Amino acid sequence: MPSSAVDLAAYTARIGYHGPLAHSLETLVGLHRAQAFSIPFENLDLHRNRPIALDPASLQRKLVAEERGGYCYELNGLFRLVLLELGFSVTGLVGRNLIAGHPLRPRAHQVLRVEAAGHSWLADLGFGTNGLIEPIPLVADAESHQFFDHYRLRAAPHHNYHLQLQIGGEWQSLYTFTLDEAQPSDYQMMNFFYSQSPDSPFRKQRICTRAAPDFRVSLVDRELKIRRADGITTAQLLTDAAYEQALATYFGIRLPVAAI
Repeated sequence: MPSSAVDLAAYTARIGYHGPLAHSLETLVGLHRAQAFSIPFENLDLHRNRPIALDPASLQRKLVAEERGGYCYELNGLFRLVLLELGFSVTGLVGRNLIAGHPLRPRAHQVLRVEAAGHSWLADLGFGTNGLIEPIPLVADAESHQFFDHYRLRAAPHHNYHLQLQIGGEWQSLYTFTLDEAQPSDYQMMNFFYSQSPDSPFRKQRICTRAAPDFRVSLVDRELKIRRADGITTAQLLTDAAYEQALATYFGIRLPVAAI
């Protein structure tokens, strides 16, 4: 298999997807949802001092063959490769995290613009515990109910869009982005900062998150949090055994604490 090709059989098996692979909105939504439910957002390799490689072979080896997760450059990078293999038109975009608060982070969040069924869609599998489960129409004031979460896109000054999530009855902006096209070299630079710099927020905490139809789960250092439609439960994992069990149970990651 050429280094740039995608093993679609291995990918669809990894995400448990059995739907169509034709160039259609049904395929786009089905693959996005299946990956969101199957491949976690996680940054554990940063804390193992392992490089984060974004080439096609490395993305498939880590996220598919080794059944690990990754952060936005890896998760959306893999999804982009899959969509291109299936003939979709995909444009890489860049957003700025707003939910992290001030001081604002650099504009460095990878998202995707995908063309399907005659319209543009925002696809994003790399925003962690509050991220999209399905693509949302890339048009101002679009709203999308996704299981127990409710999203919308709002137009903002300077050609920006804000992706918002309804939290506690209030709309909260997750990130802002423009439609300016980003190149793979842009993501390489961003990835270098976030994976190598001591100022990177991802080097300060061990983070794992995953979506499911009826809950969202996150593990930040030793705090396990499960968010459901009716509330949030939190637990402190005080032993190594409890931490390793949570990694395996909720994220499909089997690593000893000593290796992280």
